[in-house]
Amino acid sequence: MKWIAKSLLLTVLLLPVLFGLTLWLAIDDTPKLQTRADLTPEQIARGKLIFRQNDPRRLKSGAIARVALDQQELDLAINYLANQYANGVAGLRIDKGRAHIDATLRLPRNPVGQYLNLTLELKQSSTLPDVNQLAVGKLRLPGVLAKPLLSLALNTLQPAADRQAFANIVKHVLFQPQRLTVTYRWQADLPGKLRGALLTPNDLQRLEAYQQRLAELSQTDNKSVSLTDLSKPLFKLALQRSASGEPIAENRALILTLTLYVNQQRLIKIVPESRLWPRPIWRQVTLNGRDDLTKHYLVSAMLAAYSGTPLADAVGLFKEIEDSRGGSGFSFNDIAADRAGTRMGEQAVASPALARKIQSILASADENQMMPATADLPESLSEAEFIRRFGGTEGKVYQQMMQDIESRITTLPVYRN
Repeated sequence: MKWIAKSLLLTVLLLPVLFGLTLWLAIDDTPKLQTRADLTPEQIARGKLIFRQNDPRRLKSGAIARVALDQQELDLAINYLANQYANGVAGLRIDKGRAHIDATLRLPRNPVGQYLNLTLELKQSSTLPDVNQLAVGKLRLPGVLAKPLLSLALNTLQPAADRQAFANIVKHVLFQPQRLTVTYRWQADLPGKLRGALLTPNDLQRLEAYQQRLAELSQTDNKSVSLTDLSKPLFKLALQRSASGEPIAENRALILTLTLYVNQQRLIKIVPESRLWPRPIWRQVTLNGRDDLTKHYLVSAMLAAYSGTPLADAVGLFKEIEDSRGGSGFSFNDIAADRAGTRMGEQAVASPALARKIQSILASADENQMMPATADLPESLSEAEFIRRFGGTEGKVYQQMMQDIESRITTLPVYRN
């Protein structure tokens, strides 16, 4: 008995020492990686092309397909996700039979160190890749120890059932130098199975509340309504619900519901349960007298609220560049709506306090308080004219025009800090 007591006492005394040693080994004073990801319009275009070429929705359920991705494309995607969701930096290297993922996460100020440097090594297997090794700072863990730790961490971000639904379709992952090839069996009902990864039961309840209010607001004789005819009562509802709820989650649900509505996209596409909810009547929704500006504004707000502002900016600019190459032409009006919407979406989820502030302002804001004047901005520019007049997106005149747009947005009440 004395031996057991001494062992327990020794263990208790050693635990703080072991914990401190682990922290010392795991946390670093310097970052391993420093380069952050900024998506460009060209990279957005490349992503869209890859999706079009490999769109699984064209496959029959149960069909076997294969998609190959370059290391550069995957490296950008991983880095961007690390930037947006973990305030970190990440990188990917693919060799024959192996893949190495490096990441650097900045920690809150503490006496031990400022950075968590991670390296995950995956090895090819007959099906899904296996964890070969995990390094956390100077601490190295073999796969047998790293796998349960990674599984525990992933469970906090995404339910295991949702990950399993996705994993079930992947049949093989092949690592080749600077290239990854995935063989999968497409399941037509996969999006429905995975919706829990994006929407919790509380999210569904929020979406239903805003869908119901939107259905009530659409009961009007007017074929066209101002965005503020909808945004004021919806943000008033968000403010009321946030008194005993989560303002950031309320704002996301509101913005998503409103964005789908103005683009005449039914919520049922992402929430099958909504087939039983009240259905709004389609109305044209305008900003500055134009429905296209409303769509730009809200799509950018949604991207910012759910994904982060660099993606929203890049997508907006990509759309304008595409239009200048044979579409409706490059439009600084649309860019202004993109930027204003991005700012709104960014502030709507920045912090609980700022989320409530945005709710309070937008619950009574008129159009001229949330959207800058755009009638005098150039639009319908062909690619050649855009380059001649503004020098492209790197030109000095273009930069001056963008500064003017930013200045107009900054002076609006909604965007003042």
